[in-house]
Amino acid sequence: MVEIKKNAVLDGNQKEIITRIALACGDDRLTVTRGHSTPQEQLSLIHRFAVANECVFPEFIPNGPIDLKVELSGVGLVYHWQRTWSRLLHMGVVVNPPHTAICLEEYTRPSGEQMKGKLIDESAHIVGQKNGCFPLDFSARVNGKISFARVRDVLEKAKAAGAGIKEIKLERGNTCVHIDTLPIIASKEA
Repeated sequence: MVEIKKNAVLDGNQKEIITRIALACGDDRLTVTRGHSTPQEQLSLIHRFAVANECVFPEFIPNGPIDLKVELSGVGLVYHWQRTWSRLLHMGVVVNPPHTAICLEEYTRPSGEQMKGKLIDESAHIVGQKNGCFPLDFSARVNGKISFARVRDVLEKAKAAGAGIKEIKLERGNTCVHIDTLPIIASKEA
C-alpha cells in the first residue's frame, strides 16, 4: 500500500507511478511525502533541516523572498539562504536550493564530484527533470519503522516491474528515499 501525504502535489504521471509501486508493496506500507514543490516550499524545507541540524545563519529569513541577496563580509553578495543551505550540504543533508546557486562550502556528491564554488540547480521537484517528469520522495519509514533498505527493496521491485522509476537515491540526512521518474503516460494527460 502507498499512502500519500496530504500536502503532496502530484501530476498524472506521478499518480500512475505510485499506483504501479503499490503493486510491489505486498504487506509493506510506504508514504509519498513529496511530488511537485514551489521555491518557497523548498526554502521552508531548508529552514526545517537547518533548525534540526542547528546551522541557521543569522542572515537567513524564513519565508523571505527567494531572490533576496545580502552582502556578507568575506563572502560577498549571496542569497540570504545560501550559507545555511551550503552548510546543510557540507553536513551531509542533501537538499537542492530553491534557485540555482553556488555552493559555498565543501560538499562532495555521491559521484565524487566536489561542488564547492560550483552551481547547483534548483530542485527537480520545482522545475522537473530533464525528461520533463517530476521526481517523488518517499519516507524512509515503512510499517512504522525507519528502514531505508526495505523502502529501497520495494522500489527496486517496482522498477524491475516497469513502474516508471529511473533512479533510486537514499537521502539519509532527509530520512527519505528519492526517485527520479520516467514518462509512462502521455504528457498531455500528466
